[in-house]
Amino acid sequence: MSVLRNDVQVALNDVHVAFMESADHYRDAADFLNKASVSRGLIAIAEQRDQLVGDIEKAIRDSGDLPSVPDTDRETGEQLIQHLTAMFSADETQGVLQQRREDEQWLQELLDSPELACLAKDYQAIVSRCRDNIEWALEKLDSLS
Repeated sequence: MSVLRNDVQVALNDVHVAFMESADHYRDAADFLNKASVSRGLIAIAEQRDQLVGDIEKAIRDSGDLPSVPDTDRETGEQLIQHLTAMFSADETQGVLQQRREDEQWLQELLDSPELACLAKDYQAIVSRCRDNIEWALEKLDSLS
């Protein structure tokens, strides 16, 4: 492992952290809600995301780097804000689902960002799986509404 990361390693780690944080947020949202059917759906998304995160970790290790992890303090703060926002929405469940949809849109924007263009050559399969996972998550969120 090198002390300095190349562009591909940085991009893979950015995707890894973003999808790992997303899975954590889905779990947190499932714990927050008191609606079992919606919570089960959110957990299903988190579990699918965990599988994808594992594959991204493998790609990072294969590139000669170690995967990064999310900043737990920042994540806790984000989750607190999301809880408060959902609590003050007209429908708590719909508020949480809307937050998750916005997170999925942010993940799509991340994958489209110029910083991740370096993944197009050797890591297109992972990027495609990420896009498919986002699309699946959005469909699942729509079915939970």
